[in-house]
Amino acid sequence: MALIFISRQKFEKEVSQRSAEACDQIITEMGAEVHDDLIQKLSVFRLYIDRLERATHSQDEIENLVITMRSDFEGVIKSVRGISRKLMPVKMEGDSFRSSIEMLCQNMERPGSGRVHFECDGVEHALPSVSQTYLYRIVQELIHNAFRHSAAWHIWVRITWNDDRIILEVEDDGTSVHRISECIDKLRKKHNTLKMRSNAIGASITYDHGQKGLVARVDCPL
Repeated sequence: MALIFISRQKFEKEVSQRSAEACDQIITEMGAEVHDDLIQKLSVFRLYIDRLERATHSQDEIENLVITMRSDFEGVIKSVRGISRKLMPVKMEGDSFRSSIEMLCQNMERPGSGRVHFECDGVEHALPSVSQTYLYRIVQELIHNAFRHSAAWHIWVRITWNDDRIILEVEDDGTSVHRISECIDKLRKKHNTLKMRSNAIGASITYDHGQKGLVARVDCPL
């Protein structure tokens, strides 16, 4: 009995540590995105204001600055929208899992610099709420990583429903061909939030060569 108690304590401690590490990683990534992207964009506007104050006697310069500021402000809006999407609930009431993933793909597109294509095959089955949440977050993180780390122009998200399982694939065209094997090796060894979420719902995540880049595949029993 004592051995079982110690093993359970050890297990709960390990789960707690990994959960804390996952939370810290998410917080760090969100903080880095706010700092590296949003704050830098907003800092530029302080420079624009200084230039406007110095350009009070030049109408042409003021007009050019206003045009530039309007364009850059669109970038600020996109940054805020991107951060808010990550904090939004996974599923709105009445939405199916398919529709929530399709909406996620539309929301994560980057007009002019990145397209997210969505495909779905098979008859949708009911999923436990925990599985829906974790699968959604996995797809969200894979799309984010493809844009951020592999400079992808196109990302393909595919859902395949089988009788006893759901297969999710996220493929990009951004990773250089000569680096794919290296990336796959690193991802297979890495114990990150993607692997933790997959393990929590009894799913597996694997990585392979795609037609043009990297493909991540999540296999989840129903």
